[in-house]
Formats: sequence, C-alpha cells, structure tokens
Amino acid sequence: MYPVSSSIVDLERLNRSPVGELVPITGHDARHGDFAFFAYLPRPLPDDIDLASSTWTKVAQASNALGRLDQLCAQLPDPSLIIRPALFREALDTSALEGTVGVLRDLLEAQLPNAPYASRETVEINAYVAVAMMAFEMISEREISVGFLCELQARLFRDTEDKPEDIGRPRRNQVWIGEKNRPIQEARFVPPPPDDRLRSGLDSWQGWVQSEHQNLDPLVRAAMAHYQFETLHPLGDGNGRIGRLTVILQLLKSGVIKQPAITLSPWLLKNRAQYQDELLAVSCTGNWNPWVSLLCEAVTAQCGSLILGAQRLIDWLAESRRKLDRRRWTGVIYRVLEGLVEWPVTSASSIAERYKIASPSANSIIGHLVEEAILTELTGRSYGRSFGALEIMRIVEEI
Repeated sequence: MYPVSSSIVDLERLNRSPVGELVPITGHDARHGDFAFFAYLPRPLPDDIDLASSTWTKVAQASNALGRLDQLCAQLPDPSLIIRPALFREALDTSALEGTVGVLRDLLEAQLPNAPYASRETVEINAYVAVAMMAFEMISEREISVGFLCELQARLFRDTEDKPEDIGRPRRNQVWIGEKNRPIQEARFVPPPPDDRLRSGLDSWQGWVQSEHQNLDPLVRAAMAHYQFETLHPLGDGNGRIGRLTVILQLLKSGVIKQPAITLSPWLLKNRAQYQDELLAVSCTGNWNPWVSLLCEAVTAQCGSLILGAQRLIDWLAESRRKLDRRRWTGVIYRVLEGLVEWPVTSASSIAERYKIASPSANSIIGHLVEEAILTELTGRSYGRSFGALEIMRIVEEI
C-alpha cells in the first residue's frame, strides 16, 4: 500500500515523519541472506486532529450520502436486494487491489451444486464473501478487536492452498511491501518489526478503535483506524482486505449505517495509486486532510453508484414480474425470480435444492425464464448447465 520511487526516497521522507519513526532492524531472508535495514513504527493515534474546512465539507457530503443509502435500504422490502450484489462487487475489487483477479460469473457458478473446478482466485474471492457475511452477522455482538480480525483472516485463508504464515494471529515475521522476490533494501515500505513494538501498537490501536472519541466524526475515525491498521500491517497476509472490511464494520458499529450496503474497493481500485500515495503521505507528513478527503470521496461516489444500481435492480425485478404476470405463471417461479437478484447464476439442481421442488418442475421454471429472456444459458452443454440473469450481472459489474 506504500509505493515510492525508491527505498532511498522512502527513508528520507519517513525519517522526517511527525507521527512515527524509523527503527533499525536486522534479520535473515532465505532468498537474499542477512539484512540490516529500517522499519517504520507509527505512534499511537491521537484523540483529535485538525482538519481543514474543505475536508469537513467532504466528511459531511459522505455522511449525507451514507444516510441516503441507508434510507434506501430501509425502504426496500428486503435490503439484501442491494447488499448481496454490492458484496459481490466488493469481493472482486478488494481482492483485485491485492493482485487476486477474478470474474463475477466464476464467483457465482462456484457456489452451484456440482460446480466445476474453481480456480485459486475464485476460491479466495468467494472466501471473502463468506468472511464479510460472517463479520456483518457478528459485529452487533462483538467488539472490533485484534482477535476478531485475526479470526476473520483465518477464515479468509482457510481453504486456500498456500496459507500465509501465522494464520489467525498477528505475524511473527518481518515483512516488507514491494515487488515480489525483491530484497528488503528495495522495498516500497517496511512495517514495524514483529516484536513488543508491534504488539504494543496493536494494543493501542484496539483501545483507540473501541473508545468513543466523541470529538471525531465516525468517518474520520474509520479513516484514521484504516491508516494505522495498514501501517502496522499486523497480519501475514490479507491486511488490505481485512483493513477495508474493518472500515465498514466501524460504520456499522457506530450506528452510522444499519445495513452493510456500502462498498469502497470499486472506487479505490480505480484510484489505486492515489489511495496508496495518501496512506503513505500521512506517515511522511502527519497531514490527515488528503487521506480523510480521499476516503470520503470514495464513500460519496460509491453511495451514489449503489443507489443508482439499486434502482436498476428494482426496475429489472418489476419488469420481470410483469413478464410473468402476462404469461399468468404462478407459484415458485416468482420466488426464483426474486432470488436471482441476490444470486444471478443458477441451475436446475440449485433451484430444486433451494426451493424443495422436483427436478422436472425446476427445469420447467428455467425454461419459462429463458423463454422470457430473464435467464440465458451460459454453459453450452446438454447436462450440468448453468443459467445467468445477464442484466443483473451487468448491473453488479457497474456498481
């Protein structure tokens, strides 16, 4: 998350940091031998910060946007109409920010009965969906803590082939951020060493997150906590994904939003370089304004996109219902139609299993939905076929 043109520039800027310090480290890298270098150790987060009026304007805009999105969720007969599609997009893009690129169709097909082999990327991205849903269900009863986030990280990598070291707990090895297989001297950023200083930083972060900080707006608190988490880089892998998820958990915990419909990663992925630069800039300058402004811009833009996406989904569902009404079809087909908004790829076996109906009835429903161009056959096979609601998939990809 900290790109710089060279390690020398990195050290020079970070050495002047008013919010942290460089500390000497030594160690051994199996690929490049012994090393002696410097890591960045952030100071504990302050209880208050001074922000420019222009930044407060963006905070207010983002807060209002979150309010409109939450109001929309309250008006929907089922908030999952927007929550689940938003989560698909978030899963794809938060993973893409870390270099794991997937395809929506693969993500959806992997959950069908008798699904074909899923790629490593698909398994990892689907794991994020499971982690996020688990976190959203648990957050009302759990405090945001290092232990809780370690649980989420363990679930994220539970089914992956190459599990990170120290899975499910704070890292016990020195890590650095940069090009793969390059020595630490060529790193873009080196987070704190995995000793008492990291543990102390995590304890301080946890205490800060769990405190009320009434002088700080919840969005400002979320921005500050995200910076500190990414800078401490406490996990062996998954710091970006868990850190961005924590922003949403903080907003839920603070009561700013009641439903986890907001996404951040689609906008951050489009503005990846600026996202990374502003996180680094806080460490170098101690100026919070650019980073807080950037996160608020992401929130405002994504709320607008999600509201438009929700309206498109509502319109699609209404038009599809009218198609069924004109054919005077009744029964389970309407439930299948509504379920497509949450999961727009299906199969006869999936419908039979989910709605407890016989296979011939499931096939008949699919035939009707294909006839009305609500579903499209995806696989081109005579057996084990899957079908997709292509318009919903397009909407999800544009959220």
